[in-house]
Amino acid sequence: MEKIELSTPDPEKVLPILEDAIARQKRLLAQSLARSEERIQQLAIQLGVNPDRLVAGEIPHPENQDMDLLELEGELELRRHLQAQLESLEHLKLCP
Repeated sequence: MEKIELSTPDPEKVLPILEDAIARQKRLLAQSLARSEERIQQLAIQLGVNPDRLVAGEIPHPENQDMDLLELEGELELRRHLQAQLESLEHLKLCP
């Protein structure tokens, strides 16, 4: 695991601020992830597609659904990105 070092003249004050900021970011990511998941489910039901098959490229894009399918693909990519960010924060450890 890599380390990042911060220098501060007052670590007792900075550490709680960093811990709070990390916790707040985790909450925001978790909320965004939940909203993205809801949107994925709505679009998948509306379009009648399996999101995993869409990502695998197994679903054709008929012209009348192209924009909706692209929106679903974008939402799936957003979910992947949010999950990766949240996972990286979950492994973060502050070492005073």
